[in-house]
Amino acid sequence: MASASSKGSSRAASFKARLISTFLLWGIVAAAFLSGTLWATPWPLGVLVVVFTVLGSIEFLTLTKGEPGKECRYWGLIVCVGFLGMLVPQALKGSLEDGGFLPEMVGLLAVTVGSFVLRLRFPIEEDASVKAVTLAVLGFVYVPILFGSFIIRLALLPPTSIESGFWLILLVVVVAKFTDMGAYLVGTLIGRHKAIPHISPAKSWEGYIGSLFFAQGGAFAIHALGGAHLAWLEVHHVVALGMLLALAAMVGDLAESILKRSLQVKDSGQLLPGIGGILDLIDSLCFALPVAYFYVHLVVMPTL
Repeated sequence: MASASSKGSSRAASFKARLISTFLLWGIVAAAFLSGTLWATPWPLGVLVVVFTVLGSIEFLTLTKGEPGKECRYWGLIVCVGFLGMLVPQALKGSLEDGGFLPEMVGLLAVTVGSFVLRLRFPIEEDASVKAVTLAVLGFVYVPILFGSFIIRLALLPPTSIESGFWLILLVVVVAKFTDMGAYLVGTLIGRHKAIPHISPAKSWEGYIGSLFFAQGGAFAIHALGGAHLAWLEVHHVVALGMLLALAAMVGDLAESILKRSLQVKDSGQLLPGIGGILDLIDSLCFALPVAYFYVHLVVMPTL
């Protein structure tokens, strides 16, 4: 009985911590969103992206601290800062070439070549050097590009105004988080059939199916609230985005689970009580943001 009571108290404390962290994070997102839309400037988003990207990259360093080649990953972090220094000012000036991924290509080239150069002074010990270079490249792709780059590019993509870009990002964020929430709630209530137990034992097929409905609800809610700012996004595109972003968010969440299980860690960090680290927060967005960008860029924009 005492054990059950202790377990219940632990769950309540964890839920309380998660709730507080969630409200705090949504407060930060809301502040950036409101200031950006009120003053029609991407500066608040730029600051938020820089902070989250750098913290996420540092967490990746911590996550892989037991793996060979930490000097390559430190080099990747340096390149990350330089990459943001190239990307963000161009975006804030409105001079970031649409569809041109020069900063990303320069960053990838710098991380790859630099990592191989750093490994020249180490003897060949099985696959240690391959792991070192690979993890450095993965870390740069995973956080600075999939999150940092695509959230900024998505903000500048809509054909009307920067305010529309903020609303589009909000749609992606809400759909991704509603997907997570739907999977958790529905899975907790009626989940019976495990989906991928070898990666995430708590996830169920019932939860995933339920999350698709939550995602659609979130997508249509933001589309309605956005009004004229999202009027260029027709209803069938909202449906398609809701579905695609939900699927991408699921894979993004599982991708981080693969990383953590492979590296035998529970959370990517402890920055956010009840949630974990920055990577635990943005994992679903790392896959949802690129999907949203390419869908809008390749499917929606040509029809406008």
